[in-house]
Amino acid sequence: MMDLQTAEALTTITLESRVGLALVGDPHQAAPVGHTGAMVIATRATSTAIELDTVHRFRDPAYAALTLHLRNPRDHEHALEIAQTLNDTGHVIRVDSTDAARTAMVNAYFDTHAHGHTVALICGTNSEVDAVNTLIQEQRVTSGQLGAATAAWGRGEQRLLEGDTVQTRRNDRSSGVENRATWIIHRIHPDRIDLVSPTDAGEHRWITHDYAADHVQLAYASTVHGIQGDTTHTAIVGHDVNAAGLYVGLTRGRHHNTAITLAHTDHAAINQLANTMLRGHDETSITQSVNSVRDELRRSARQAPQTQALRAHGTSLAR
Repeated sequence: MMDLQTAEALTTITLESRVGLALVGDPHQAAPVGHTGAMVIATRATSTAIELDTVHRFRDPAYAALTLHLRNPRDHEHALEIAQTLNDTGHVIRVDSTDAARTAMVNAYFDTHAHGHTVALICGTNSEVDAVNTLIQEQRVTSGQLGAATAAWGRGEQRLLEGDTVQTRRNDRSSGVENRATWIIHRIHPDRIDLVSPTDAGEHRWITHDYAADHVQLAYASTVHGIQGDTTHTAIVGHDVNAAGLYVGLTRGRHHNTAITLAHTDHAAINQLANTMLRGHDETSITQSVNSVRDELRRSARQAPQTQALRAHGTSLAR
């Protein structure tokens, strides 16, 4: 997910320091938030490029093999075959509304945690992430898992409670927290918020309320950028993701991965999944970006004389 500006800065430092540089990534996964193309340029320019094709994450060898096809379908027919297999092997949940999709995610969270397992909930947009996070928090309060007596405020005035799972969204050297790191709120004090790592390491950190208001959010659900690289017991992917979101989401769970579809029939669900697999593109190279700009300029150049003629005609009519 490294953007071009970061890649340029990193390359400059390595050249000045006379050290080697190795990049590891996958252009079929989530693209950087900024300008893309770093991995494509590096792959074409390097003298050594190695593609890893052995899958170790999944307990089911058949599903591991299927994910290699899911990563990059050849065409629409191939995508339909993959979607059909996902549906036939129990990796698809079909619902008929957005509310039902959110309910499926919320239920998956509580069912998985009831068995002591971890789950990744992947949504396509930040607004959908916020909706699912709020529903889970409210249900945890109702069930007595969280107390609402003491609260703090996160990004967008999001309510944060002791026991909530949250994510820090900016590196902060003074407190030792990193962007995209996941924490559990241990205690909320008048002057600070104590965090503990959800992993066995049990690391402790504390942040200020000002930091929380700007850079902390609930993290029961996440976009693909928030979970890429994670490994969980189960993963549930929302209906609103693109190709990268579907591929990354369906490869987070070691034991089971499920895609939610918004469809009334299995046929419609399979078609929706196939279309999603093809919705999005590989990482864009700098050459492709330049060519796109040139195409836009050519279109604009052809339209300009027409626009000027219309303006001249309008001026004469006004006179």
